[in-house]
Amino acid sequence: MKVGWPKDLSAQIGLTTLAALIFTQILFLALFGAERGLSHVEEQRADIVRQGERLVGLLPKIPEPARMDVLSAAGSDRVIFRLGDTPIVPAVTSDGDARVELAARGGSSFDHRDNGPLTAFARRIGLTPATLRLSLPTSEGQWLNIEASLERPGAFLPPRLLLGAILSALAVWIVMRFLLSRITLPLRQLADTADALDLDRNAPKLNETGPSEVKVLTKALHRLHARLVNAVRERTRILAALGHDLRSPITALRLQAEFVDEDQLRERITRILDEMQEMTETTLAYARGLSEAGDKRPSDPFALVARLADELNTTAAPVTLGSMPVVTTPLRELTVRRAIRNLIENAQRYGGKLHISGELDGSAARIHIDDDGPGISQEDLQRVFSPFERLEASRSRDTGGHGLGLTIARDILRAQGGDVELTNRAEGGLRATVTLPVSSGSDAH
Repeated sequence: MKVGWPKDLSAQIGLTTLAALIFTQILFLALFGAERGLSHVEEQRADIVRQGERLVGLLPKIPEPARMDVLSAAGSDRVIFRLGDTPIVPAVTSDGDARVELAARGGSSFDHRDNGPLTAFARRIGLTPATLRLSLPTSEGQWLNIEASLERPGAFLPPRLLLGAILSALAVWIVMRFLLSRITLPLRQLADTADALDLDRNAPKLNETGPSEVKVLTKALHRLHARLVNAVRERTRILAALGHDLRSPITALRLQAEFVDEDQLRERITRILDEMQEMTETTLAYARGLSEAGDKRPSDPFALVARLADELNTTAAPVTLGSMPVVTTPLRELTVRRAIRNLIENAQRYGGKLHISGELDGSAARIHIDDDGPGISQEDLQRVFSPFERLEASRSRDTGGHGLGLTIARDILRAQGGDVELTNRAEGGLRATVTLPVSSGSDAH
């Protein structure tokens, strides 16, 4: 299973911060381990130098035959003391009382005075084993030569330090997730509320809470919502005005047509005027579908569909009902009824026999309207929702209509917070799926 980058903002910020925290912890532990190694090397060097200085002070008091035994007893597997007439470390200073050579095994040598810092050396050899060569002058003109193998510090850090690093990272992660959830909560609330907005001017206001950036975004959404409402209402007003103003000249022309003596011409003019009248009424219905919102009231969308199916059931276009759940949710019943009626009538016009079923899918009520018609080509499934778009070439009401029924239905359903989708069925025919939101407090069974 492929794990990708999370889409949730808080998870993205959390993972980014956690990665930075882990990197910082690794860097800290690496530096701590390096400094621990430096300190270990420095402690060994200081102990050997102090031991050598004590031996230099004791040698004049020890008989010469016993000196070798004393030096051998003072040494160990890692430290060897020898007396000699020459130093084993080359001279590197003009006044050197002591000479020190430190070398990483397998590397180059490094000369330094015994009382100087070893930081440069330790950083040069890191944590690899090293050899210390030290020459100290005695009061008798000889040299106490010391060769020591410095121990390498342990590769693992103390368990308590590792546990502390893990616990601190875990604590930071928990606190960070809590803070991120508090920060992103206004964003989630804003998204949920904005998704529930419709084109009703009286829609509830978005809560301006959270960080200043979220408040700015909320105010921008308020302005955008107001502009959209104004634009839709202006378009609706223009459509309604045009449809209303066309009624008078159409009525006047109809009266004039009655005075035409030739029957065939009079009937032709009357048919054209009837078509114009129908187009006008359809345009007004489209405008009403956009403007008539009304208040939402508790209603059962499945019961509404069942009543419509019973009303529209005819011998020529029979309608059968499948299983229907029962749910009560706030609806603008009048406009939703108009939308579903348009869909059923459209399916009857082209599909003949209908089958309607319903289901509850989480927070949505789905209504499926299946017909036995020829279906629609894939590229036209969205085009049919455009205003005045007809796939049938005729202008007869019984066939092509005027291309507004599906447009009105979709606009009404979207204003309700739902939608409608057309798909071709595998067994033939077309399916119109109506989706309506079901509020969390709805009674469903």
